[in-house]
Amino acid sequence: MDISLDGLRTLRAVLEYGTFEAAAAELHVTPSAVSQRIKAMEVSVGRVLVHRTKPATPTSDGEVLVRLAEQWELLSAEARLELVGDDGTGSPPRLIHLPIAGNSDSLATWLLPALARIHREHPVVVEVLRDDESRNSDFLRSGEVLGAITSDPVAIRGCTVVPLGSMRYLPVATPHFLDTWMPDGADEDSLSRAPMVSYDRNDHIQREALGRFSSHISEPPTVYIPASGEYHRAVELGMGWGLVPTAQITDALTTGRVVRFLDADVDVPLFWQYWKLSSPLLDAVTQIIVDAARTELLPAHP
Repeated sequence: MDISLDGLRTLRAVLEYGTFEAAAAELHVTPSAVSQRIKAMEVSVGRVLVHRTKPATPTSDGEVLVRLAEQWELLSAEARLELVGDDGTGSPPRLIHLPIAGNSDSLATWLLPALARIHREHPVVVEVLRDDESRNSDFLRSGEVLGAITSDPVAIRGCTVVPLGSMRYLPVATPHFLDTWMPDGADEDSLSRAPMVSYDRNDHIQREALGRFSSHISEPPTVYIPASGEYHRAVELGMGWGLVPTAQITDALTTGRVVRFLDADVDVPLFWQYWKLSSPLLDAVTQIIVDAARTELLPAHP
């Protein structure tokens, strides 16, 4: 089996830019050359690597080689930086692309300062791919990122898992909202009728809180606000009740703009999964993310 570097770079470009034509423009070759390189890779490994759709997507075998391509790019960029170092011109070093996956609530609370520290201390440009913590593992499987914040404690093949801690979500609503929808307190009937705010249709944390209260509550009317900052503002503006991270809602609780109305806090454990590579940069990034998380999150359970 012969896996060429040109083939890996071409595969990566096809999947990053979506079509053979776009990959050809990025690589400064013809679409025919791109097609030939992909076909040669497929013949060499004896597997189909790319679904010829628009956009192109990797097969499960293609994902293995995309991960290899991303790993090669990181390691070669580190080696280039170590070999070239200060070129004597006073110009800044060439920056290393660092794709990671994070969830919105982490990004809105503790993760962004950690990313800023990474930028201060290392020659990188971070790209954050964002999804729910329960789905971020998919970015690792597809080879799109070097590391991901996820709620999955089971290591993906080729990855290391580090517990970060738990993010606590509090069920809150405005006093006016509660007076309107739950004047006699929260019960099965009022919780079935009162509007609930969710991040999107993959957000099940509110349903988890309701299930802790009672298993007989029907699906309430749902407001969808797919942005972390706007989500807790929607709750503060009385659009519905919702579960909000402690770090985002403490001030509103202190001033009485919202109140906790259910004894149903939800703790979501978070983990950092990253590729097993002999990469000083990835090790340093991991340490910064772990340090930041363990300062801001609840301690991880043993």
